[in-house]
Amino acid sequence: MLINSLAIASDNKHKSAEHTDNSVWDIEKQVKTADAPAGNHHSFVHPFLAHMGMPDGPGEISARIMSIEERNAGIASGTYGFHIEAGIVDRLGLHLRNDAVKTHSKTEMMLQYAVLKSNDGLSGISFIAEMEFPTGSTSNNRIEGLYGISFAYLWIPVLAVNSVIHYNPNEKMVEWEISFIGKLTEKIFPVLEFSGDMDQSMSSANALFAWKFKASNDSAFALAYRVPVTTPREFDSQLLLQAEFNFE
Repeated sequence: MLINSLAIASDNKHKSAEHTDNSVWDIEKQVKTADAPAGNHHSFVHPFLAHMGMPDGPGEISARIMSIEERNAGIASGTYGFHIEAGIVDRLGLHLRNDAVKTHSKTEMMLQYAVLKSNDGLSGISFIAEMEFPTGSTSNNRIEGLYGISFAYLWIPVLAVNSVIHYNPNEKMVEWEISFIGKLTEKIFPVLEFSGDMDQSMSSANALFAWKFKASNDSAFALAYRVPVTTPREFDSQLLLQAEFNFE
């Protein structure tokens, strides 16, 4: 009888240890699933020129630095651009942007506030307030104010969409852009973007196709080709090189 009691106690102890091991395994599995790259916006890359549809998280900073060769009427010229984004607090982000420093005499500064967002914060709708101020040689020293809305949708693991539309009341002009980012592998991302503006007298639109290659989880490099798809045209074509860096 004593032997049977010891055998039962030993069996119960074994089952309890096995249950504990299984519980630990389940917890570890849940943690690993939560930390998986599929739920992290760094599993994708940023758009090439377009704004992100949602602000970065608090403390996150990203920078896109570009070199641009432009051809117009058979003449080639070069310039450079930048796009810096920073998450200030939850739901609020700051953007600084100038796509062509040598030819665009004004730089954008934009605040973006997420009014609707998914649980992971990667999809949603934001309100934007933008100011364009002179940073180069220009006869127009007026500071322009714009306002609008942006949208982001991340369909993991294959597609990210970012779109922005804003309005300039001084010039009565609407400016818009939309970006589609695909994911072929963990390192290779095709990008298709459209952008343009329209007022009471005319409208214009440009198309861009790019390949982005991730060097690490926090950096990427890209090559793009951009052409106008309407007339009149500001340029005939552009070839762009870009480096992207993310900091937390």
